Amino acid sequence: MADDWDERFGWAWDLISEDPARRDEAHLRLDGLRAARAAAATPEEHREASRRLLPDGLWIGSRPGLARLPRAVRYRLLYLDWEVRFPHEWAWHAKSWSTKKSLLRTFCRHVDELPEWIRTVLAGLVLVAAARPHRLGDERYARLARVLVDDAMRERLRELGEHPDKGVRLRAGYLTWVVGNRILPEPKPCQWRDYLRELGLVEEPVERSPAILSEVDQGRVPTLVRCPRCDGPAVVACPVPGPGRVLWRVDCSECAYTASRRPEFKQGNRRDGSVVHDPVFRLPLWLQQPCDGGRRLWAYGTGHLDAIEQHLRARVRLAGGGAYLPAYQVDLPDWMMPLDRRDELLAGIAALRATVPAGLGAWPHRDADT
Repeated sequence: MADDWDERFGWAWDLISEDPARRDEAHLRLDGLRAARAAAATPEEHREASRRLLPDGLWIGSRPGLARLPRAVRYRLLYLDWEVRFPHEWAWHAKSWSTKKSLLRTFCRHVDELPEWIRTVLAGLVLVAAARPHRLGDERYARLARVLVDDAMRERLRELGEHPDKGVRLRAGYLTWVVGNRILPEPKPCQWRDYLRELGLVEEPVERSPAILSEVDQGRVPTLVRCPRCDGPAVVACPVPGPGRVLWRVDCSECAYTASRRPEFKQGNRRDGSVVHDPVFRLPLWLQQPCDGGRRLWAYGTGHLDAIEQHLRARVRLAGGGAYLPAYQVDLPDWMMPLDRRDELLAGIAALRATVPAGLGAWPHRDADT
């Protein structure tokens, strides 16, 4: 029902407001909806909470048609508009690359049945996407450009081709190349590289932050644990990776306890508020403390703790759309996402960091042959 869509998502228009305060209010509401789903006690409650949450509710209870569901289409367009205009806020609060690509694929496949107003909105999204840095799944905007191109879009691409930013000029030129070369197969990421080669250019790799948990899992970021002998702080890491089975070590800074292990597998941790251990030696982490609601704030080491703090602070204001590249990528659990928990969590991080002896969190860099 149309009223049902408006009742569930009418507030979501504030996500694309030019007023940062209105967007923040919408972010808080989205955080609350996520918390409500996490607290659901029955499958029915979980499903109802998901129906009101972006992007889950865009699909639940309806088929992905277009002409039959005009109200649903409006909110699916809203989700794409949000990602294009405020990509960092979208990534923090409702990121789903699969939903983005699925929506664009659906619009492209059903382009012949789209009313003119939807085609106009999609054409605008194509042009806005061309004017900002490339993001995952943007090749589907090139596919849309190919089926939506008209004289107005060609003229706008020509204008973007004279933009002072080189990246914008290249992306506009690429779209012009795609829509003007009908013998090309369906646009895909490798065609961007082909286009650059025709211009005598080489794509420069984008520097991406490594995932902190992957770095911990490979022993590149040290883990702080409680020594099994003296209960003092000890360091777990893999300082010298070697061929074949890798050797891990634990070294205590208080009692000189040391141990080595070649793990057959690494054990994970439950996220139910119970004590958290390192994945190799199964020793309790040094950096952990209980929080309200049966939750637990924890980090493998100071690098992990820094990454959590950077992400929490970055959520405060990204309204300007500026890029944010933290030292490491880290996924925060749902209970840490609400903005009103930020001060509590930052205070907890400061308290945990104060327990680390000076210099203990940094593992000395060693060459592989030492």
